[in-house]
Amino acid sequence: MKMKKRAFLTGACLLVAGMMFVSCEKEEGSGTGGNEKAKILATVDMLPTSQVSYLLPIQDISASNPTFDEAQEIKTSNYIVPYKDWVFIVEGMSGGDVRKFSRNDNGTLTELGRINVGGASATVSHVCVISDTKAYATAMMDNKIVIFNPTTMQKTGEIDVAGKGYGINQNDTPNPMGMFLRDGVVFCGLGQFSQPPMAVDKGAYMLLINAETDQIIKMISDNRLTSATAIGESGMFLDEKNDLYIPCWGSYGFNPEHHSGLLRIKSGQTDFDPDYCFQLTGRELPEVQGGKLQYVMNYHYAGNGDVYFFGYCPAFASTPADFVNDKTNYSFKGNIYDCTANVLDLPRSNAYSCAINHYGDKVLFGVVSESNGVGLFAYDRKNGECSTSPVINIQGSILSLKIFD
Repeated sequence: MKMKKRAFLTGACLLVAGMMFVSCEKEEGSGTGGNEKAKILATVDMLPTSQVSYLLPIQDISASNPTFDEAQEIKTSNYIVPYKDWVFIVEGMSGGDVRKFSRNDNGTLTELGRINVGGASATVSHVCVISDTKAYATAMMDNKIVIFNPTTMQKTGEIDVAGKGYGINQNDTPNPMGMFLRDGVVFCGLGQFSQPPMAVDKGAYMLLINAETDQIIKMISDNRLTSATAIGESGMFLDEKNDLYIPCWGSYGFNPEHHSGLLRIKSGQTDFDPDYCFQLTGRELPEVQGGKLQYVMNYHYAGNGDVYFFGYCPAFASTPADFVNDKTNYSFKGNIYDCTANVLDLPRSNAYSCAINHYGDKVLFGVVSESNGVGLFAYDRKNGECSTSPVINIQGSILSLKIFD
């Protein structure tokens, strides 16, 4: 159980940097600031060589060796939720605060305020911004959804979900986590934990909330996959048809009956699609050592059915598992329509590497490799080629990655 707690407390694949990393001290004399807003933002952890983590602005993909001159210090395992030119840092299991930053015209960041939503548990799972004056934040262990004004960063209300009949198997704590707004409805994943990250029982559960009235519409469930929590880099996404795809953690694979993958709620619908399930654990994958993954994390949808993700392969884990030094994670390209998944020709990474995003035709993966370097590796969607070394070298471990037009 100690291993399970460690895996969860750092977040869904939130990474601890390997011992190969150099000092995290801010470099002098070559600032990240420029003549326009930073197009790339990353959260970077420096553990175990340092307790410091950063929100790092990067001018663009040509900045092959960005410095930390303009980086903002944050807590470990934090991730980014963007809204217009605001950037919200969610502290996850490392704290109960949501911090707000602005992207400035000269490439720098300015902190504008913060709000504590974690209460007694000092945890906050996710933020979903509805408008300039309304946002939701989930307090997973307090079993409530805090409503706040993202302009003033002041609390305006809350939705209590404890003891309301939304827990399963006599569990009154459904544990609200990841959220997504579609067509006036907030879809909120529920952990339904016995002890994080283990779910009480198999199944994916979600609350549907009216974003105008803050009233819970209903709870839905699907027994084919488990843990529809979908926070941070593994958030829900829409395809071009306005269909909503929901990543499921599958209790990190600690229970072999709890599977990872994607479920779908079709456009205009409010229930899981009974004809769709993209299951990724418990199935044979010929390109994977040993044939199967233990869990899948951090999906990124790049359009036209292409989804990219990391998969944890237990065949490369030591005993006991060393999540920092074991190179267990494959990088995948999948297709959400034909439910296929193929390993990309990128170096395997450790179990905490988790940032994926795309910049033009390049899909960027945060990788801590055995011998090919540390930073953002690239897959070229046009020619299918993978970089053999980082296109952007970043000391430390990239936990969250957001790209701005």
